[in-house]
Amino acid sequence: MQETLFPRAGTASNLSLLSVGVLSYRAHQTIQRTLELHRESGLTKLAAEFFIYFNALCPEDEQLARAAGVAYRGSPENTGIYGGFRAIAELAARPYVLILENDITPLDGVDIAACLDSCLSDMREHGIKVFCLRSRSFPGQGGVRGKYVRCFQIHDAIDPQLKPGRPPVTTRLSMLLAHGYLSKFAGTAIYVEKSPEKAQPRAIRKLPSGNYLTDSRFRNWSNQSVLVERDFFLNTICRRVEEKPDPRLVHGHQDIERALNSWWWRRRREPMGHAAQGVFTHARLDR
Repeated sequence: MQETLFPRAGTASNLSLLSVGVLSYRAHQTIQRTLELHRESGLTKLAAEFFIYFNALCPEDEQLARAAGVAYRGSPENTGIYGGFRAIAELAARPYVLILENDITPLDGVDIAACLDSCLSDMREHGIKVFCLRSRSFPGQGGVRGKYVRCFQIHDAIDPQLKPGRPPVTTRLSMLLAHGYLSKFAGTAIYVEKSPEKAQPRAIRKLPSGNYLTDSRFRNWSNQSVLVERDFFLNTICRRVEEKPDPRLVHGHQDIERALNSWWWRRRREPMGHAAQGVFTHARLDR
């Protein structure tokens, strides 16, 4: 029975263990375009289930989902990103869940099936509970490289606009004074360096699959393009947010990124995977 539920890693059967949930709140132009791209990429048909979760579900949401031909769930009120993420994991029927916000879109021409299969294989083989599928080269809106380049030397950057060299001592000092220590940003080399495992060998290693592995000492939690083991997300991540909420709310709601930016997260040394190249970017059209 166990063999049937969890078939051998490294096969297409990995995708039968996956639920995909897309969180959306208003922004109908954005979610409509996002669903079109998910359908074109094949994501809506790849996993065992694909559904949208609407915060503050309204008739326009329902009409949009029906027109797109996708399943949908929702809450009568806006519960924020954390509440929506938790609801998606609670509703998911499979042991692994890819949770996407409504402005996370696939890059043109990427092989999402191969990426998901590779990441799921590594999760099962190496005991990794959280994986990021955001594109390393084209992460999209929301600066992800800024803190790293203010802390560390650049060797061989992915982005040609980033030139090799060290940041000024004064810049490093200001980052140190603001954040206490710099090692927690070392994992972000994944978005900066072509060979992040060489630039930050203490913080990052390259797995045989080509995917990367760091841990929570070197990288903050990110809501972006996150693939999680369902039970870990609910019983560890959500429990922590509930038991130790952060006073810095986002539009009146808890936020996982803020709640987990803590010593608790760093001390866990939680393994964190990142797809070899990543397949999703961040592109919002409306609010």
